Amino acid sequence: MKKIIVVVILIIGTIGYLAYDWHVKTTLQEDGQRVALYSWTDENGARHYTNIQAPDGARNIEERKGYKYTDQPLVVKIKDRTIDGYKWMKKKLFKKKEPKKK
Repeated sequence: MKKIIVVVILIIGTIGYLAYDWHVKTTLQEDGQRVALYSWTDENGARHYTNIQAPDGARNIEERKGYKYTDQPLVVKIKDRTIDGYKWMKKKLFKKKEPKKK
């Protein structure tokens, strides 16, 4: 009975950690992770997209708020590795055998 309780607590703890990690990396963005993205047209008509402000004389200046890249949530990494492992295993187990030539 104690083993079952320990296993259930471990499972609930793991699910809780994965949910917290997902929440932090997808919804909670610290101010240090915010970045402004700018786009503008220069005097030659070329369109520029950068994270620095447009120089003087630029036209059609647009500013958008964005986020710097953050690492993927752990649950997404686990899912990707599981899918890659499944594809590798399927390829190894079910590869087509070529008939022998006489």
